[in-house]
Amino acid sequence: MDLNIPISVSSCDPYMDRPPVAIYVHGLASGANASTIDKLAKRFPQFVWISADFGEELAENVEQLNDMIRSNSPQLIIGTSMGGLTVLYADAPEVVKVVCNPALSIADSVRHTIGLGRHEYFCERLDGATEFELTEQMCQRYERYIASHTPVLGRASYAVFSPHDELLGDKAAAAAQQVVANSGYRVLIDPKGKHRMQSSTIKLIAQEVVDKEHFGGISLRNSEQSNEK
Repeated sequence: MDLNIPISVSSCDPYMDRPPVAIYVHGLASGANASTIDKLAKRFPQFVWISADFGEELAENVEQLNDMIRSNSPQLIIGTSMGGLTVLYADAPEVVKVVCNPALSIADSVRHTIGLGRHEYFCERLDGATEFELTEQMCQRYERYIASHTPVLGRASYAVFSPHDELLGDKAAAAAQQVVANSGYRVLIDPKGKHRMQSSTIKLIAQEVVDKEHFGGISLRNSEQSNEK
């Protein structure tokens, strides 16, 4: 695995000294410049947000994410769709994990909804790629990987689902909920959610995860307030 993969790094709260790191893993057909990373960085400025371009091979994505975890020591990782699937299998026992609509049925979605063949990326990627290809062989590799691997728990593990998943389908989403729940993930339901992350999803993550879990980092704002007392 190439450890020199380009990454995108957000700015953070200037009052944070040694702020905690968070990683966002995008879904299929997206990239490090996805608009979601900007929304997360704006809602959670206490973190330095890191993102990277991920490809279409699940096994390679998990390996890439594991490399990023070893290199950056994040305290929080959030992934959506295929990115959620990648986070699900990442080796991060000391990290808070949040998987949003993890695409456990990715092979069926590619075959019947997304479609085999060439597709364009939704956003400009750091690697300069504009198109990608999905094949039946890739679908078979997805199925073999998912069948032979068990979801990995983090320090705390959450899975966010929407009541209606317009991409995966409600039946597949319900099956995915059962798998992650049986694996020890706490399931959260976003009543206003869709397959792609919505503002309501970010609000739910704030209320149920970020506001309740402990993350490291020293707030200079708090230090200044203490000195003023």
